Amino acid sequence: MNIDEFQRDLSKRIGKRVTKILTSDGKAVQDLTDLFQPSPAGFAGQLIDVDGSRHSWVLWQEAGEMWNFQSTFIS
Repeated sequence: MNIDEFQRDLSKRIGKRVTKILTSDGKAVQDLTDLFQPSPAGFAGQLIDVDGSRHSWVLWQEAGEMWNFQSTFIS
């Protein structure tokens, strides 16, 4: 999966088009490895949606192939 595909996946998960994906500390993402977090195994960062709202998010794997997603509005 590349950044564009991941951006589309996050858009589906939050129900709005994601225009930008950032690292947890707000830096530009160059590669999916920038978003990797070892525990819980998965990915985390910030996103900006089509309305300009910023959210922090985490996507982690549980029970084999099940993925959980959580996002929190920042501003």
